Amino acid sequence: MSPQDLHTHGKLKVEIVRVLAGRVRELSLGELYTDRARVSCPDADLSAEPDVLFVSETSLDSGRVRLVPRASREPDRYLEFEGPPDLIVEIVSDASVGKDTQRLPVSYHRAGVGEFWLIDARAPDLQFQLHRRGPTAYEPVPTDPDGCQYSSVLNARYRLTRTRNPSGRIAFNLEEKDQ
Repeated sequence: MSPQDLHTHGKLKVEIVRVLAGRVRELSLGELYTDRARVSCPDADLSAEPDVLFVSETSLDSGRVRLVPRASREPDRYLEFEGPPDLIVEIVSDASVGKDTQRLPVSYHRAGVGEFWLIDARAPDLQFQLHRRGPTAYEPVPTDPDGCQYSSVLNARYRLTRTRNPSGRIAFNLEEKDQ
């Protein structure tokens, strides 16, 4: 694996996790994971490690998603989630364009993932798009007059902006507004 671009991938992922983790924790919604957290859905032939994934308490409690224990069966030691997460976020990198924009959205939809966010910060025009499940594919969530998109999974509206910090380096701000 090649290293992540520090600004258009790594720093952006930190901002996404910072904001979403706050909401998930504050409202006790479920579990949020990043970096090397595996999700599999054997019926949909899916095995992936998304940039960010969220699994609700409801999905875990109902058995829709289950934690797969390590072979040692030690308490609280798990390898992956089996079943479709409620939300997946993919951040496009130079090496993942086709995978993140074409292959994975189809696989995630087939697996039953409820909401899919796709972000591309490599070009001057920042692309941030939430998608909800449609009958046969993901459908883009419309942007409201405030420039926000509604996440039905998290029951909040989001807008992502890019600026420069005082030193001139890229900075991101994921704004979250209650519905």
